[in-house]
Amino acid sequence: MEFRLSANSLIDLITALWLGFVGACIGSFLNVVAYRMPLGMSVIWKPSHCPKCNHAIRAYDNVPVLGWLWLKGKCRDCGEPISPRYAIVEFLMGAAFFVLAYVELFTGGANLRGGPITEFTGAMNNVWVPQWQLIGIYAYHGLCLAWLMSMVLIIIDRQQIPLKLIAFGAVLIVMLELLERPHVEAAGVCLLALAAYLNNVRIAKFQSKSKR
Repeated sequence: MEFRLSANSLIDLITALWLGFVGACIGSFLNVVAYRMPLGMSVIWKPSHCPKCNHAIRAYDNVPVLGWLWLKGKCRDCGEPISPRYAIVEFLMGAAFFVLAYVELFTGGANLRGGPITEFTGAMNNVWVPQWQLIGIYAYHGLCLAWLMSMVLIIIDRQQIPLKLIAFGAVLIVMLELLERPHVEAAGVCLLALAAYLNNVRIAKFQSKSKR
């Protein structure tokens, strides 16, 4: 049985894969954020490097997911193992952006409360012929996912979530208002920020008890 993709379905798939790659790159950056921010290190100025031997990671080894697979989970320079968490986070963010493209972008926003915001469907009509409000909402939800993932990773590491990262939630709320989205989403962002703050209080109390 022969299976063929229509031209529109092929464009949808290629676009979703491209957006998934963007999501995987964001996941790679989130690994850096989760490791460096709690230590007060810059997440921008120093290039990615092996935490064991401190050698800079080559550009062709820094491709999300594939780089870890090519190296078989080991540093090219020192041979020490690289945690699979890096590849897992990259894959999860890539998959999230890929799925969200089909669920939100290509349906004209059918997943949104109140229904679609445009009658157009497919990547060609909503991405390559840009529907900017819809693209803005997709980008906003992508940022929310990235913000949530970064906090989850820091919590897993049992570190305090930096106040700068919590304050980023306030920026998301401002963006929310600019996009004129329902306030229930703003409430959700506020609850996540509150949860991050309470996590910091819990860790501070634990550290205080440990010093006694």
